[in-house]
Amino acid sequence: MQSNGRLVGLVGLVGVVERLDMEDFPIGSVVQTPSGRTGTVIKHRGAQSRHDLFQRIIIEFDEPYGDTVALQPHLLTFINGGKVSNDC
Repeated sequence: MQSNGRLVGLVGLVGVVERLDMEDFPIGSVVQTPSGRTGTVIKHRGAQSRHDLFQRIIIEFDEPYGDTVALQPHLLTFINGGKVSNDC
């Protein structure tokens, strides 16, 4: 479409993808990885260097217990919220 000599349309909306952020996955929440494995968020890690600007979430898998992986937030699926207690 054209209006008053300017191109008007949905060009600004095309390709807009809302990506999840680290804050969308609180520590203790249960998530699913792209491979289908489930695990619990145990740590958030920011950009590690000026060459690696990606945020990563550290996940501990349910099976086998103790295995961990660091993935970018947009690769995860939120399953449900875990209960995190700060009781001492």
